[in-house]
Amino acid sequence: MKDWFLIYLFKTLISTLLDGPVVKTKYIQYPYRYLPRLFDSNIVFLYLLFPMSCVIYNQLTYKMKPLKTIVCVFLFTIPMTLYEHWLEKNTNLVRFGKGWNSFYTFSVLSFTFWIVRIFIGCIRLLDKNRASKIFEPQINKGYC
Repeated sequence: MKDWFLIYLFKTLISTLLDGPVVKTKYIQYPYRYLPRLFDSNIVFLYLLFPMSCVIYNQLTYKMKPLKTIVCVFLFTIPMTLYEHWLEKNTNLVRFGKGWNSFYTFSVLSFTFWIVRIFIGCIRLLDKNRASKIFEPQINKGYC
């Protein structure tokens, strides 16, 4: 449970840090959004759907070998990219500015999924090492 919570929070942090400059420079615009006076981004996607999809991805790839996790990320990013592309072409919910296209969306989505996967892998490794040191038998040197 702690892993999934960490993944959610870390993914939200990365999304916020990456999305802010992209929206401020108008590479992507969200003409219709919740709380437009407070947020320039689509908060439903940024703080709910995107982090939750990353949690699901990490749950599905928890026991997979690294190569499979790299390939499996495309099962998430390709549909998300296609859906955003469709939204951009057919609705006024997403608007790409000059210099942005679906390939950039796909690249950013994939990159952030992998970054979070590496992050949680490091956390698990540190946690495993810490647990093994705690339960290591202590040898009293110099005492009989």
